[in-house]
Amino acid sequence: AYGFLGFTAVGAGGMLGGHLAYRQASGANHAEEVPNVVSPGWHRVGTVDEFPAGEPVRRSVDDVPVLVVRESGGAIHALAERCSHLAGPLSEGTVADGCVRCPWHGSVFRLSDGWNVRGPATSPQPSFETRITGGEVEVRLRHQNGGEPAGPGREPNGQVHGTRTGAAHGDGGHG
Repeated sequence: AYGFLGFTAVGAGGMLGGHLAYRQASGANHAEEVPNVVSPGWHRVGTVDEFPAGEPVRRSVDDVPVLVVRESGGAIHALAERCSHLAGPLSEGTVADGCVRCPWHGSVFRLSDGWNVRGPATSPQPSFETRITGGEVEVRLRHQNGGEPAGPGREPNGQVHGTRTGAAHGDGGHG
């Protein structure tokens, strides 16, 4: 009897674990490869006029889809476009309160740093620094540990010289 109960508990645990892992993609990160695919440095994604305020726009950097959103105040944010949960197209999602909501399962990500505000996603979105140079919007991958790339041209507040948007918040992705 105890053997049968043990077998039942193991079977139920396996079914639940399989359902969570394979059907619900619990704990999966479909945006994990982005830092390995995007080359270092700044990448042009378009002119400022190509990004209507409050509207998500899809662009590509090194064959990686990127979501670019210009806020009504002029700040420009960029995230990996495929949701970390099940690779849903964030450019088809809704933008509100400084966040984007995935149209497939409702995960909500903060535009400023990619932090997942609400699940089912368990991983943040890779985020990009942004800058405007001569009317052109450029992006570069931000470090995912909340830090910024070290190097010349960095001001004490984490902003890159010549940028008007995409300043680092220095909150380590928590908030």
